Amino acid sequence: MNRTGGSGRYRAGEVTRRFVLGAMAATLGVAGTAVRPRAGHARASVVAAVENYLNSITTLEARFQQIAPNGGLATGKLYLQRPGRLRFDYDPPSRIRLVAPGDWRLIFYDASIKQVNVIPIRQTPLGILLDREISLEDDVEVVDVQRAGEEVALTLVRTGQADQGTVTLVFGEQPLALRRWSVVDAQGLQTHILLEEVQTGGRIDPELFRWRDPAIFGLPD
Repeated sequence: MNRTGGSGRYRAGEVTRRFVLGAMAATLGVAGTAVRPRAGHARASVVAAVENYLNSITTLEARFQQIAPNGGLATGKLYLQRPGRLRFDYDPPSRIRLVAPGDWRLIFYDASIKQVNVIPIRQTPLGILLDREISLEDDVEVVDVQRAGEEVALTLVRTGQADQGTVTLVFGEQPLALRRWSVVDAQGLQTHILLEEVQTGGRIDPELFRWRDPAIFGLPD
């Protein structure tokens, strides 16, 4: 891993690229009481509340901290607009940008080396958050529900596509609010995203989600 200094910060390109391409793993460790299938009513109530909350989000802006598998830290700004639009801007010295412009693509751009990777958004666990209608019973399967203190965590997979990885979403319960998530795949690595200064329901400039074809417009700075 290419680190910058000894403070635990890292050059975000390699770890972030692995995050985008689905090479990060392990669930967020939430020690608490599992809401098992035998507690069907309680589990169904939690799942329904989370589904309603996620569908109520039209836009979300937040500062984020990304904790890498090696413990390195990166920070930046997150913009989300459902359906389909997402942007991660990493703070300097990183020059990483992630953009989902609202079609089938998730675009990873590293300005430091002028490199672009494009993958289908539905092949990433993050795509779950961007669906037009989020259903936790049909396209998405809830594989675990846990409570710890005043938080609840749901681990989700695309139905029939567990090999694409899982996402574990952690919410504060009173009021229900998304606080952080982690991404999982088969490789056993771990990355967490912690949200701060969360704002929902505001207007986001649509230009933030625009990605212009570099073959026509050239690569952005």
